[in-house]
Amino acid sequence: MKKTIMIIVLFAVLIGLGTAATINAVDGRKGSSAPVFKVEANDTIVSLDDMKGHWVLLQFWATSDAKSRISTKQYSDLIRTNPANRPSEGFRFLAINMDRSEKLFKEIAKRDGMDEKAQFHVTGKKAGKLVKDYHLENGMHSYLINPQGKIVAKDPTKQQLIDFAVE
Repeated sequence: MKKTIMIIVLFAVLIGLGTAATINAVDGRKGSSAPVFKVEANDTIVSLDDMKGHWVLLQFWATSDAKSRISTKQYSDLIRTNPANRPSEGFRFLAINMDRSEKLFKEIAKRDGMDEKAQFHVTGKKAGKLVKDYHLENGMHSYLINPQGKIVAKDPTKQQLIDFAVE
């Protein structure tokens, strides 16, 4: 009997620990809070927390993930070249690349004509934490985050960007 109770208690503790470990992870549903983080490149530090008060399109991408690379290029082009539907001044685009090679990342970003100011490269523990927090284990995604830091769309379409973030 004691052994059975001990197994049940141990199982309950393990479930509780698993739940606590994923409480900060994003599920991509409307209203989920976006986990905050900081990235840096070329003496520039960007914090998602510092972007509160603005709409943020957060794009994770890798050259090995064709869908995310195409999306990053399309988002970048939309924001840069579509004056009729250009996002308001309160809009920020943040693209996080997770390639192993920073040299490859820079070459692809340059070749695809991506906005250098919006592009950041992360590897190692920082990349691992982002993969875990944003559930990127099965591929890269993008998130539209409102000024309060809540996710309003996962992999938003051009129309969703216009509807939510364009004045």
